[in-house]
Amino acid sequence: MGTEHDALQEGPQALSIAGPSDIRLRFSGPPRNLTGCIPLINTGPNRERVRRISVQAESLLGPAQMPIGEMPFFARLDQGQQASIQTSISLDPHTPPGAYDFSITLGNRTVPATAHVTEVVDLHVDPTSVTILAGASSSYKRTFVVENAGNVPLPGGAECETPLFESADLVSALIVGLHKSDRASVESMTRAFLTEWAELQVGTIVIKRKPIILRPGQKIPIELEFVLPANLRPLRHYTAGLYLYNSIVSLDIYTTAKSGLEQEVEHIVQGGN
Repeated sequence: MGTEHDALQEGPQALSIAGPSDIRLRFSGPPRNLTGCIPLINTGPNRERVRRISVQAESLLGPAQMPIGEMPFFARLDQGQQASIQTSISLDPHTPPGAYDFSITLGNRTVPATAHVTEVVDLHVDPTSVTILAGASSSYKRTFVVENAGNVPLPGGAECETPLFESADLVSALIVGLHKSDRASVESMTRAFLTEWAELQVGTIVIKRKPIILRPGQKIPIELEFVLPANLRPLRHYTAGLYLYNSIVSLDIYTTAKSGLEQEVEHIVQGGN
């Protein structure tokens, strides 16, 4: 067998990029993992290997936001062997979507390449769950830390809504509904069950905040105000899910013996100011 050589040694290299004279390599994917294939050929008499490839990319930065000079790459080819080796490039995760031209050098050949960076929507929210002990007040404020870990700006409006449900599950609603029905017919029992199930949805919770546009890489605290519907009953557990792009914040609301609206009504009836 022939001797194995490293393609990074000094002097002429037998292992190089193959393909026609007008070849252009293409990589695509999110910034953290752009994938593509590099065609190789070993024109020498020995087994050759390569561990990294030189990259010339003025418009691209690596994960540490430093210029890219080379990328890890491993291939081993015998004498006369050809292969198309899949590899990947890791860029700054906040690299905007678009097409970026660069070049790759191996052996005695340099070829052009294009990186097609795709859009990444990635919002991180902390905390991911909120518990509210609802008493006399109709609104409650909480502070979150939000981070745009993607590569596109993420706008946030001043207000959004999400359904609020009583925590009783479907089986519980079925049992309660059947118990309340007159059981005279399947139709009446089904109607009673569906009525009880529908009542699990008690309204919507309104979330208010200052409108923002979160830039890629930006991480800031924001304050959200949760405005509860007026018809919450005391000593109940309600749940909701707040969907913020790819993140979900779960809401648990426990009402006290005197929930907000009922205490306010009682206050008015008693002649309070």
